[in-house]
Amino acid sequence: MDPTVTIGDDVRMEQAYKRVLVVDDDGDLRYVLSVRLISAGYKVYGAANGWEALEQMEKHSIDVVLTDYHMPEMDGFGLLSLCRVKWPGIPVVFLSGEQDDIAHEAVERGAFAWVRKGSDSTMLVEILGEAIQHSVHA
Repeated sequence: MDPTVTIGDDVRMEQAYKRVLVVDDDGDLRYVLSVRLISAGYKVYGAANGWEALEQMEKHSIDVVLTDYHMPEMDGFGLLSLCRVKWPGIPVVFLSGEQDDIAHEAVERGAFAWVRKGSDSTMLVEILGEAIQHSVHA
């Protein structure tokens, strides 16, 4: 390893090729999350609902899915269920403003983790990094 490369740079380079699918019907939030994740070194794809997310997953190799719970057409639980069947090795992280009972249900149904909307972006990046370590693409 190059002595001028720091541990932080090493982690950043490792994440540079990791792909995150951000699924949320709020376009502004999807944009903000995408900017944060891109600045953390991730390749980011976006979708406004579960159906669009499935289309993105068909087109691109995804390492982790970050999804909202409440969305039109197909909510986060519907997306999680289909991901468990079609892409069982890709971790799904829930992002929601809902109460803790949704968090427990999400994890019980197979989500890797649950993050409250508005949480520190550093924590979100760390959780996504952990999820990617469990990804079939990692």
